Amino acid sequence: MNDKTDMMASARFASRFFRIMISLKGRFGVEFDEIVIFFGLGRLNFDPTQGPMMFIKPINILSLSEFLVVPRETLRRKLLRLEEKELVQRTSYGYVVKDVASWRRLADAGQQGADADV
Repeated sequence: MNDKTDMMASARFASRFFRIMISLKGRFGVEFDEIVIFFGLGRLNFDPTQGPMMFIKPINILSLSEFLVVPRETLRRKLLRLEEKELVQRTSYGYVVKDVASWRRLADAGQQGADADV
């Protein structure tokens, strides 16, 4: 591919990704940083290095804080809001993505962008 084609593919990916983020922001009334936390939580819940996905792995605030490099107290507040919006669920072992369909839309957009880079 040439530079122009690469730039057009990147622009299409960015456009799709932001449309999804704006859609989630409007539908659930969440902020962009909360969407990033939601996406990061799902990445850890569905960790591909753990082998075939049979179960969702709950993630504690400390692990999510280290992964996203966000203070634990900030995550605690944001996860509470995401829980109120029914995007995530708190379990006795940690947090999990509750709205898997919305998370998948973000992940699919990210995968398409990654595929375009290859």
